[in-house]
Amino acid sequence: MRFYSWNVNGFRSVMKKGFMDWLEETEPDVLSLQEIRCEWEEVDLGVRRQLESAYDICWFPATSKKGYAGSATLSKKELGFSHTKGLGIDGYDAEGRMIVSKKDKLVFIAGYFPNASQGLVRLPFKRQFAKDLAAIVAKHHKAGHQVILTGDMNVAPEEIDLARPKDNTKNPGFTPEEREDFKLYLGAGLADVLRERNPTTPGLYTWWTARGGARERNVGWRIDLFLTSRTLLDQVKETAIHADVLGSDHCPISLELK
Repeated sequence: MRFYSWNVNGFRSVMKKGFMDWLEETEPDVLSLQEIRCEWEEVDLGVRRQLESAYDICWFPATSKKGYAGSATLSKKELGFSHTKGLGIDGYDAEGRMIVSKKDKLVFIAGYFPNASQGLVRLPFKRQFAKDLAAIVAKHHKAGHQVILTGDMNVAPEEIDLARPKDNTKNPGFTPEEREDFKLYLGAGLADVLRERNPTTPGLYTWWTARGGARERNVGWRIDLFLTSRTLLDQVKETAIHADVLGSDHCPISLELK
């Protein structure tokens, strides 16, 4: 089973940049999209019909502000995943943050994690989100479920996860508080799959600023991640960053289970 996650930075925008060709070539079994920024009804009818013929679709736009944030999860119809919009917490759900998908004992939690924002004005909101989500993960583990947590997490966990750590210690995505809160997910029984496989490999980035040719020079951040229950690690066949896929300031990431 192949899982993908991609912050598309606007679904209608990425549609103009080859998204459907990428989807047809890649054929993910389960796909999480972040920053969809539109209602399902605003997507071209032909595209909707094409997607609906192959996938069960959970489209979760923000209700707090039109054209903001939002997430979606698509799963192949034959897999039989059930999808639930939101975490049951109004502040996060109004922004279309997370979708919970289940199949038997497997729980796929995916979406768009909060950004601390300029001036760290949303850092308290983001910190509470991490605490609440880690508690939800721990609850699933207590119930005997296996969890995959993915999306644009808006945090680079370690210095190796961004090109210029010393310049960014006070910036959103790399503050000591955010990095400490990331460890809550690990404490809830999850593992950072890519770092388990590549503990000392630098230059593995998933997001690049549009300024100064950062992507061409690979001056980036790894803020899109797959975390899995530690009990799932021996089932991981491959995990990858697809930095060659354009269309957004983020690139897709993938996880394949045996």
